[in-house]
Amino acid sequence: MNYEYNGNLEENERINQVSQEITSKYPFISLDKAIKASALEGKIDKEVTIIDKLNRLYNIMLVSSNNKDIVMLVFKDYLDLLKNNNIDNKYYYLSQSINEYLSNYSDFPIISDF
Repeated sequence: MNYEYNGNLEENERINQVSQEITSKYPFISLDKAIKASALEGKIDKEVTIIDKLNRLYNIMLVSSNNKDIVMLVFKDYLDLLKNNNIDNKYYYLSQSINEYLSNYSDFPIISDF
């Protein structure tokens, strides 16, 4: 997925840009869901970090949490980022809770709980 610099954009422009980036990677996600996920994301005004990428994927899963098929597809990309970047912090523990949600053991986790 593209993660373009958007620190110079007005909020509506930023949300539109991020929504396009999301729907380009995940065309099965509705524009409405992409807009909601985009609105949760902060500005990218520096070099894109792994945390920026994980947060975007989490936001997509959060707004799609009523559809486990979509969450599962995005979660695979989330896990790939974790595996390829050796992140050992709240994002790792969050992945365990998302897995529990996908296994019907819990509700979708809220990132602020980690």
